[in-house]
This record gives sequence, C-alpha cells and structure tokens, in this order.
Amino acid sequence: MQIIDRIVMADGTKIQLEDWHSENSEKYPNLHGYAISAYPIAKNTSRFGWIRKGETFRLAIARNEYANYTDDMVLVDYEALKNGTKSFADLREHFWNREKDAFYLGLTDKEPEW
Repeated sequence: MQIIDRIVMADGTKIQLEDWHSENSEKYPNLHGYAISAYPIAKNTSRFGWIRKGETFRLAIARNEYANYTDDMVLVDYEALKNGTKSFADLREHFWNREKDAFYLGLTDKEPEW
C-alpha cells in the first residue's frame, strides 16, 4: 500500500488517499484499488468498546467494482472531500463498515446488530 496524498480537513479530520493496487495477485488482479482513509472523531461508542465516543477511528471508503464504485470515483470523491464540496455523509453508501460507520459518525442513532 502506498499513501498518495494526506490532508487535514477544515474540521480537523485527517484523511489520506491510498493506493492498494500493489496488493493484487495473479489470481485476483482487480481486487484492490484506491481508497480514502479518514480518522474522524466518533460521535458514538461501539457495542464492545472498540470505537469510543470522542476518540478517532478509521473510516475506510474503498473502490468496490461490485457496487460500481470505481477507482476514478474514489479519486473524484477524495478531491471533493479535500475542497469541501462533499462530506462523509455524502459518501455513506461507500463506507467499508456500512451502517456501523454511519453510527460511529452520528449519522444514525442505532448501531446495527451484525
């Protein structure tokens, strides 16, 4: 994995653009791609305490060809986060941990059971 770019958003959240292409294998040549990693402050604590309110956690937004979320889309969304035209809420459907991440960010009031 290679970090391509790092910034701190206006609200103080650190984000970085990562390139995971080097982790692909001959058997799975298109498994990994670009990803946005962010370290926002949690608004809620997870059921088992792994994520705690008031502390940073890792939020991943990665390419997912099966969900039609391409490398190019990741790059555009990273730039939109950088310039403030998009927020994490706008990218909710692409969160790696889906509704759990939405709960940690305070976008929903209930943590999913799974």
